[in-house]
Amino acid sequence: MAEYYLPRLGGVEHLIDDLARTLADRRHDVRILTMTPESTSEQGARVPSVPTSQAENFRAVRIPSFKVPMMGVPISPLLPKRLREDLVAWSPDVVHVHASIASAGALAGGWAAHSLGLPLVVTFHSTLGGHEWVYKLSHALTKWGSWPQVVAGVSPTVADGVSRVLGRPTTVLANGVDIGWWSEGGSVSVPARNCIDLVTVQRLKNRKRGSALLKVVAAAQKNIPDGHTFRVTFVGDGPRRSALERQASRLGVEAKFLGAIPRKDVREVLRNSDVFILSSTREAFGLSALEARAVGLPVVAFRTGSLPEIVPDGLAGLLVDTDQGMIDALTQLACDRGLLVRLCEWSIRNPPPFDWPLVVEEHERIYREASGSRG
Repeated sequence: MAEYYLPRLGGVEHLIDDLARTLADRRHDVRILTMTPESTSEQGARVPSVPTSQAENFRAVRIPSFKVPMMGVPISPLLPKRLREDLVAWSPDVVHVHASIASAGALAGGWAAHSLGLPLVVTFHSTLGGHEWVYKLSHALTKWGSWPQVVAGVSPTVADGVSRVLGRPTTVLANGVDIGWWSEGGSVSVPARNCIDLVTVQRLKNRKRGSALLKVVAAAQKNIPDGHTFRVTFVGDGPRRSALERQASRLGVEAKFLGAIPRKDVREVLRNSDVFILSSTREAFGLSALEARAVGLPVVAFRTGSLPEIVPDGLAGLLVDTDQGMIDALTQLACDRGLLVRLCEWSIRNPPPFDWPLVVEEHERIYREASGSRG
């Protein structure tokens, strides 16, 4: 059960689609219940989306819901009833709810499953951060945290935060990617020129810190020898795009903004880049960095979420704790070509963890645990 799903564009939306396809390939009967409409034109003016193909081995059921104007956030008071009716008609063995910040749909789905006595798994895909008090208050009022048989976070950071709020044990149920698909048909080459092409994949909104990324690149540019330069490509869209384009121009940073593009094109952009950079300080997991690592790119990012597992520091990339640390990392890569070569070679030789065959087995184990089944 997913409040947000394709064609709405984002890491969680793609993850849920991948999980459904992988489970269906393993002969599970999968249905996605979502409040996201099928048409890209219905997503909301500020919501990036891309056309997607219809899955052949599972079904997506789109539950009608009123939406917050411009944002596409479901707010319908009829949502719990509609979700319950579909669960009654289908009678699944396990309900898996995917929750993020301000997930009214996730709360409605959890209630619907709990009211029917269905085994329930809830995975949190966002750090709670400043919203922790909202979850504590809502749990105190409704006791929703007692509904699921299993509560999980996509990384230890997220799981620990949820455990503090609910006062109960949680587990880690990591995201996954198809390592073979991301790595097929090409290899990353070390730049032989004096220009380093940086790439980031993110929603262009405040909490992803695109503005800080541009400032970091501008500051690092001042530290490197004349004739050397950075170029940065933003893949993704969102309400901050126009402001970021203007900021890049003011700072003199050579930047391209590609907007929301299909996944196959994202892979091609990653292949043609030198370094993946992620400026968010509150990544719940780091899915875009995992995809970049699967392609073979070295990564510069903050030490957050599951990034220490995805990017072994000093081997597959450079992890930092501050913006100044990120400036220093970019400066080091520009001035020490040997380091960049070593990071590239190690990243290509050593695929990252969290490949789907292993990740889906952990999901199946959690589903058996929730349902009390060994089979």
